[in-house]
Amino acid sequence: MTDETGKANTSVTVPDLTLKDLSATVAAELAAGLSSAETIRKRFGLTAPQWRQLTQNGYFRGMVKDALKSFQGDLNAGRRITLKAEVMLEDSLEDLYAIVKTKDVPSGERIKAVQTMAELAGRGKGTNATVDPNAPKQQGFTLNINVGGGKDVIIQGTPTLE
Repeated sequence: MTDETGKANTSVTVPDLTLKDLSATVAAELAAGLSSAETIRKRFGLTAPQWRQLTQNGYFRGMVKDALKSFQGDLNAGRRITLKAEVMLEDSLEDLYAIVKTKDVPSGERIKAVQTMAELAGRGKGTNATVDPNAPKQQGFTLNINVGGGKDVIIQGTPTLE
């Protein structure tokens, strides 16, 4: 018996897989066809024997079948694109986090990465803001122009309804 590194040590037992290994993300990635099975196996850190055990698991195979249903059919094109984008987005979260934590990345880019993560988590600017429909509407405008030398021109206006 051999594995990806050559002759396999058959005296080593493969540990049981956890529910994490049976995750819908792995199933969705397989169904989406964005990466090869081998690439997905390596990305999730599974050994070849673990991968064989996983792909033979009835529960996991059912998850893959369910994911395939979501990706099939001409009428599901919009949903399929959304699902693939979600899989790719989730896969890129580690890269986004690495940008935030890498000190060589300019601080402005790191701040943008943090803001992006906040938006994805539903905590970004305006994601929790609600407008009270009964609140009075603002009318008019203020235009501030800085002309230099510490002098500003302020123009205020109000609309006239006709």
